[in-house]
Amino acid sequence: MRAGLSRTWEWLTLPAPARRLQRADRRGLPAHDPGAEPAVNAMLAWLGRAQDRSAAGEGGFSGHFDLTTGWGASCPGTTGLAARTLLRAADRWGDHSSRQRATWGLEWLCGVQRPDGGFAAAGGDASAPFATGQTLLGLIAGNGAVAGAGDAASRAARWLVAAQNGDGSWLGERAHDTQTAWALLEADALLPDQGFGAAALANLRWALGQQHRNGWLANCCTDDATRPLTVMIGTAIRGFLEAYRLGHVLRHLDAAVMAGWALVAVQRRGDGSLPGRLNDQWESAADWSGLSGDAQAAMCWMLLFEATKDPAFLLAAKAANRFIRRTLPATADADQSGGVRGSFPVDGDYGRFRFVTQAAVYAIDANMMELALNG
Repeated sequence: MRAGLSRTWEWLTLPAPARRLQRADRRGLPAHDPGAEPAVNAMLAWLGRAQDRSAAGEGGFSGHFDLTTGWGASCPGTTGLAARTLLRAADRWGDHSSRQRATWGLEWLCGVQRPDGGFAAAGGDASAPFATGQTLLGLIAGNGAVAGAGDAASRAARWLVAAQNGDGSWLGERAHDTQTAWALLEADALLPDQGFGAAALANLRWALGQQHRNGWLANCCTDDATRPLTVMIGTAIRGFLEAYRLGHVLRHLDAAVMAGWALVAVQRRGDGSLPGRLNDQWESAADWSGLSGDAQAAMCWMLLFEATKDPAFLLAAKAANRFIRRTLPATADADQSGGVRGSFPVDGDYGRFRFVTQAAVYAIDANMMELALNG
């Protein structure tokens, strides 16, 4: 009863754009697929908007656009990932604008690095391992292009090593910190013999210990360990795959294959989406899809296709990318156009009534990977 009243009150108080989008989503997924390259162009334009309209300004990327409250403040982790993606887009298309935006983001990151070398999560005031790992990936990509990026990357990596628990985990003991291990492996390639690679491998060993016989990765969410967000599962798999790419340790690939196959089995055949949450039997635990998770899964599946040559992974990845592209709003509203919802429908529990910048970054990456595979 109370839940129903709460939803009714929410509906009555929603701004008109949020109500229109909710109604549209409830009618079903649009049929039109704009294609990979036009979708990437639209999402890159929205990403520029996320930088220009960030509540904090100064070159960082807003974490989201909320249909009820507007643009959020700049987020270090999101800015690191966005800068890395923009540099890759600039390399692919010779796009000066993308390179300039990446530079602004990296310069902002160098200015907000904490005295201990770490970076805070959105809204936080203390260094956080996961946010620092995300930021580190961007700083490494910007090394040599932005003054101070290499030094900032070294300081961030040293903080991660110092903050690591004795068993290889970080605070919270979360399997999706394999992304942080990936960042440390990248740092080790850039700055060898500083212990970064050993710290990464220690975390990967800990994460391997979280995997069940059915491929499930335990301790893979910050808010509900029994029903983790699919994006966090995908992030953990991605960490194993990137570690395999850099070190060719077969156990890392095996772990990713087991979990990647389980995700293929749970993919919705009707539209290519994944449930936004799963349980430890790889069963749906949500009636909505988290688009960050769909994009992360698509990237994992394409990396698995490259490693195994199994076409089932590529088919799953392309279906997930089509699903995301079909959700892109066809509107003249610049705050929405080219944006990627947190959830589809937009009133799902992840990024509720929000366009999430990280989701756009992952979707750009996934579609650029598809374009590269297509030649």
